[in-house]
Amino acid sequence: MGLCFTSCKKIIDVDTNNAEPQLVIEGNITNELTDQQIKITKSVGYSDLNIFPTVSGAIVKVTDNRGNNYTFTEREPGIYINRMRGVSGVTYNLSVNVEDKTYTASSTLPNRVKLDSVGVISNSFFGNEYKVATAYLVDPGAETNYYHFNLFVNNLFSKRIYVNNDRLTNGNKLSIQLYYEEGDDNDEGLKAGDKISVEMECIDSNIFDYWYALSQQSERGPNQGTTPSNPTSNISNNALGYFSAHTYQKLNLTVQ
Repeated sequence: MGLCFTSCKKIIDVDTNNAEPQLVIEGNITNELTDQQIKITKSVGYSDLNIFPTVSGAIVKVTDNRGNNYTFTEREPGIYINRMRGVSGVTYNLSVNVEDKTYTASSTLPNRVKLDSVGVISNSFFGNEYKVATAYLVDPGAETNYYHFNLFVNNLFSKRIYVNNDRLTNGNKLSIQLYYEEGDDNDEGLKAGDKISVEMECIDSNIFDYWYALSQQSERGPNQGTTPSNPTSNISNNALGYFSAHTYQKLNLTVQ
């Protein structure tokens, strides 16, 4: 099996209650022709509500290693948009100029690995059946691949993070189980009639490291005597968040 980590879906934490607000950039470039989005906010204290102040007035640009330039315009406070399509093998470079500072990041859009299908696997725990959403794909043997998944059940976003690499499964057929977590209480798994959606992203190694660090942080748990820390960002100048160029696929299924 490859490495598959799951954790609470919480993108930004800060180290202490008294930490100064930091810039948070969450940027995505996908292989679909769509409105690509760069979101810019400010961090909040660890014990504060997860309501992040938006940042307006930034100059947001993306260039690529083929000489193309893309200017992102602010559609709503803190949300910067450009309609474009990312291309596999191309490196995208982000530049954000705001509050007299410039933040940069780079990400290379990987090759697309086909998400063949999604299904449901039944597991037995202490005599109880537990249905789990499962993604099926064939990992290419000629390259190193990194995957990130999102799971929706009845249009509700799962609070877990699902990230996988092929270090131990290169070239194999993969069935990746995605355990659904709706809240803090234990759930009973999927039920007949549930409508599930699975999104799969082929990501680069830096973004895999980001999700991996976040999963490790979550595994420590709130009562392990450790202070929450920020996952390693690929954005310069001590900004939080990430800039990811990745492929995107989505498949739907109704649980029988």
